[in-house]
Amino acid sequence: MRGGFVRQGYEIFWYLMSRLSLALAAALLPPLALSPRDALSVGSGVRGVLAFAGKGEAVAAQGEGLVLFGVPLLVALGSGALFCWLGRAHRRPLRLGEGACFAVLAWLYLAAVGALPFVLSGRLAPLAAFFESMAAFTATGLSCFPAAEALPPSLLLWHGLMSWLGGLTFVVMLVTVLPQVSGCFGITLTARQSVAFSPVWRRMHLALWRGLFVYGGLTALFFAVLALLGLTPFEALLLAMLTISTAGSSLTAAFQPYDSPALEVAGCLMMLVTGGNFLLYWKAISRRSLGLLVRDAELRAALVIAAASGLLIGAHLFLTQTYAAGEALRHGLFQAVSFFTTVGFSSTAVAGWPGFDRYLLFLLAFTGACLGSPAGGLKTVRLLVLGRMTAEELRRTLHPHMVVCVRLDGLPVPDKVVGRLLALFFLTVVVLLSGTLAVAASGVPVLSALGLAAGCLTSTGHTAALFGFTDLAGLSVLGKSVCIGLMLLGRVEIFSALLFACFVGERLRRRW
Repeated sequence: MRGGFVRQGYEIFWYLMSRLSLALAAALLPPLALSPRDALSVGSGVRGVLAFAGKGEAVAAQGEGLVLFGVPLLVALGSGALFCWLGRAHRRPLRLGEGACFAVLAWLYLAAVGALPFVLSGRLAPLAAFFESMAAFTATGLSCFPAAEALPPSLLLWHGLMSWLGGLTFVVMLVTVLPQVSGCFGITLTARQSVAFSPVWRRMHLALWRGLFVYGGLTALFFAVLALLGLTPFEALLLAMLTISTAGSSLTAAFQPYDSPALEVAGCLMMLVTGGNFLLYWKAISRRSLGLLVRDAELRAALVIAAASGLLIGAHLFLTQTYAAGEALRHGLFQAVSFFTTVGFSSTAVAGWPGFDRYLLFLLAFTGACLGSPAGGLKTVRLLVLGRMTAEELRRTLHPHMVVCVRLDGLPVPDKVVGRLLALFFLTVVVLLSGTLAVAASGVPVLSALGLAAGCLTSTGHTAALFGFTDLAGLSVLGKSVCIGLMLLGRVEIFSALLFACFVGERLRRRW
């Protein structure tokens, strides 16, 4: 490769990083504007610099809030300008290596810059702040802050914006980069959507704006619904951002403190919408045809899974006398939808539920919602294909001369895709077991380690609470590091990370 990684051959990678940096800088502006109203504090070193540079403690106190978000803003703008200069000659097709690099390094960059306000405030150590930032951007919903700790509004807003931007970044990657990097692992399986995935820059740019239109429009709709139900504008904004990004967090009041059936019904509907295929939404909007949604096999299967699981949990909660009939159905449906869409909100404490219900919620988190949504997990369409492949193999065994073919929405699924989905399923199990072992080695009980590893890998952090584990701040350095790696793997898709590792290894071998 002539000229090296920086000078030549990676212009689209640098250009995409520059757009991401500018989006990150824009997301820092609202908390920066809100910070002077907060009673913020910064670390002693930053406070001393402010007092020395100003005219005393009064000047330092006024500038403390601005430092927390001003420094990350300058970092984002400076790096964005550098990336833009490096990617100035970007108008050509996206290469596989560039796509793999962006799919992995973008999340590390976002988490590094996003952690700065927590470090500068002195509230978290650097590793804990990076963990907090990675959990927010990957929509995992885990937090090192105790649930009872009251963060200032600017930091709460920044936490919500990180989750919202992370969900948007995933949607943008889904329609631009991931089809090029891991399209054979199910991203192009939704054949009925007929979206023209292309590495050509102009088509990528058009797909980006389509994803932004759907994501932003749904965010505005969720905000309006929550505001009409009585939430304050700030609460409605935070809850809308966390719902659309599937990043339910313990830092916000969410649904449990309100104890409102109407709010929970609205939350269920919003989470179901979030778990749908955004690419299919765009096609339905552009063609003005809701029938496309009804005819989609994955969406139908997802709705059946969510409803059946909710009814099953509700019935079991009633039969075990955990709740009365109405309460059992209400909490069962809400938790089933929440875990299935990997949002992770709760309407009640689930750690004390019977083992059957908690295990079913655990399985729902691994199933995931629809491919094309910000949700984590394996995704429904992949499991549909694997299930139909199993049925076809049984038919082939009974009738050896029969020609069988796995079909989805009436169209054949290539054997290459089926084989790679099997490999993806195997790798997911291997990563889960390895991650559980590593987290357990850090001193976490085995069941809690399984819940935490699964939560990081599926972007459903609340699975750790199923086994009563909530002390994330007490995780060791090893535990936090393993969780960061699992969150990254869960968001970028395991094969994208493997392609990135192979690509970097190939370049290092050539150089050395």
